[in-house]
Amino acid sequence: MHTPVQQRVKLNAAFWSHDLSVPLGSDLAPASLFQNHQDYLVVDIETKTLVDAVGGWKNFRQLEVSVACAYDSKTDQFLSFTEGKLGDLVDLCRERLLIGYNLVGFDLPVLEKYGLPPAAELDVFDLMLDIHAVSGWKFVKLDRIATATLGVGKSAEGTQAVEWWKQGEVQKIIDYCLQDVKVTRDIFLHGLNQGWVRIERAEGPPAQFNVSWS
Repeated sequence: MHTPVQQRVKLNAAFWSHDLSVPLGSDLAPASLFQNHQDYLVVDIETKTLVDAVGGWKNFRQLEVSVACAYDSKTDQFLSFTEGKLGDLVDLCRERLLIGYNLVGFDLPVLEKYGLPPAAELDVFDLMLDIHAVSGWKFVKLDRIATATLGVGKSAEGTQAVEWWKQGEVQKIIDYCLQDVKVTRDIFLHGLNQGWVRIERAEGPPAQFNVSWS
């Protein structure tokens, strides 16, 4: 009697409960990140204010987006969206594997007010969650991974983007956000192609961790 092969199903990152580096399919084998979409979108947002302005982290979903940026692998283009154009970003998010750093914990919930479905209804791969899974290190700053893995760091901090918004320097926010997207994309591609990433330590050489992002 022929036994059908079980299809591998990628679990959404928001529901990961295992300690392995990749989602597991129903056959307990690593499932491809590209099970549902062959094209991916690297996403990052900047906000008009810090969380203090909305009463703290418990209300972070109330933050308003100043700029959102993305890299679309289908067109090999970097994109930027001001608040009035976020509907275009939402449409793209429905059609791609979404990749980012702390997407599930921050960017995607903030974008829900602009029409984005909850993360659980999207195809999402959050690098921060996966790096936590393989390293055991929580809330590692993107800059520590970029510096150790790529030899480049972030160009500024999110607090500076808020100051630029107050000063009406929207292009500076776009440039900063695009740089974050590029760094995130390059970390993902490095892990995808090389099978490892590094995290900068406070002292000593960087720590290296194997990843499986194919």
